Amino acid sequence: MNFISFDRFRKNSAVHLILLLIISISSACNTSQLANTISNPYDPFEETNRKTHAFNKHIDETTLKPAANIYGQAIPRPLRLGTANFYENLQEPRRFVNHLGQAEFIKATSDVTRFAINTSIGVFGVFDVASRLSLFSDDTDFDETFAYWGLPIGPYMELPFVGPSSVRGSLSMLANYTLNPMSLLSGPAEGASLITFGALDILNKRYEYGTMVDTILYNSLDSYSSARSTYLQTRINEPPAPMVDASGLLDPYSDSQP
Repeated sequence: MNFISFDRFRKNSAVHLILLLIISISSACNTSQLANTISNPYDPFEETNRKTHAFNKHIDETTLKPAANIYGQAIPRPLRLGTANFYENLQEPRRFVNHLGQAEFIKATSDVTRFAINTSIGVFGVFDVASRLSLFSDDTDFDETFAYWGLPIGPYMELPFVGPSSVRGSLSMLANYTLNPMSLLSGPAEGASLITFGALDILNKRYEYGTMVDTILYNSLDSYSSARSTYLQTRINEPPAPMVDASGLLDPYSDSQP
């Protein structure tokens, strides 16, 4: 009887040991997945985003980067700068509206002044005369305005042909388009103008900031993580602080009240 009991005990112990190993491995896997989720709380769609990032990186390597290099080397810098100035001048109405939405009234006044000076004296913005008068551009968009009014950034997204973005950033892109003066044009002129000057602006920026872009995409161990980190740092830390609800300052149910 003692031998049989010992044999049963040995068999049961083996089964228990196997079950314990299975539970331990499962717990380790679940812990790893949970840690990954916690470490990337803004990126619940990382698997899909990485595939899109690989696609965008391929487009940059085979198309955008070579085209930007050709554009930058073939077109004289003064001409490229004039084209970029013209496009940037058209963004002043968008900056004006967003600075108003962020209660940045001095900056909004500067936007209007810059637009008036560069459109008139600067020949429709080709020459940035306002900057020579120490009226420098202060870029902003609806993404920062939405953040100011408390709209959360939402999940991180990598958009095809666009790159790093978010749910809030995607909404911002649509809102920014409505304030582009070229959208007031009718017929095919609108699409042609938006595509032409938008494409030239992308080529010029890809060429001018080529070193920084190449560092992120081609000189980092994980280009996806580097691009995501760069985007989230600028969009989470830098936008204006959201408005504070004054009623919360006098909450009668707060434990901190004297």
